[in-house]
Amino acid sequence: MDIKTTKLGHTFTPEQLAKHFKVIYGGVAWPGKRPGFAVVLGMGRDKQCGRYNIYQLDEFETMHLRKLVRHCGALNIKYRPTQWIGDADNASADRFINEMNAESQADPRDPNEEQRYFCVSSTLIMEDTEHPYPYWLDTLQTMLNKDSRQLFLKDSQIVGYLNEIDPGEIADLEYGAFPSIEALAMAAIELRDYGDIIDQPLPRYDPPPSAMC
Repeated sequence: MDIKTTKLGHTFTPEQLAKHFKVIYGGVAWPGKRPGFAVVLGMGRDKQCGRYNIYQLDEFETMHLRKLVRHCGALNIKYRPTQWIGDADNASADRFINEMNAESQADPRDPNEEQRYFCVSSTLIMEDTEHPYPYWLDTLQTMLNKDSRQLFLKDSQIVGYLNEIDPGEIADLEYGAFPSIEALAMAAIELRDYGDIIDQPLPRYDPPPSAMC
């Protein structure tokens, strides 16, 4: 399996996730003038220029807040990310998240069923910078540089959004301008900077001696 070419939304087994990715993060940005967006990224076990490569695994876009939260819940179960990065202070999103989590309690009759709650954590990038787009876009551009690529978006819709931005407007862009870019930037930068130093949530993978990559 080549994780650089697997389609977005590909269904990995738990063993494949553990084999190919050190850690997985989700990113979410709530709807505004443009649709809200969720993205799932995996930190691979291969490096480029001293950093681990990051691969986009999935994405979802919608103008409907409740639908976005619900789909994040589905992605949370499918990929089991260590954390979700985004705006943790959106009161409306919190209501839908609490509603979904209340419905997600494990069946006590099934000892194999595990509870998995969805929650969103803020990033220091949001707290320290009033206008984050210059930093976000410059960092993403560096990670996407074809000669030293560390971020693989495949056929993501985000590529189109990145191409929409006029360089002259970057400094004036505020939170909510492009939720797709915000979800990607927050998750990718947080994963790049901290993903390889946290406790790894995925089980250790020990391939048998005859296993092929």
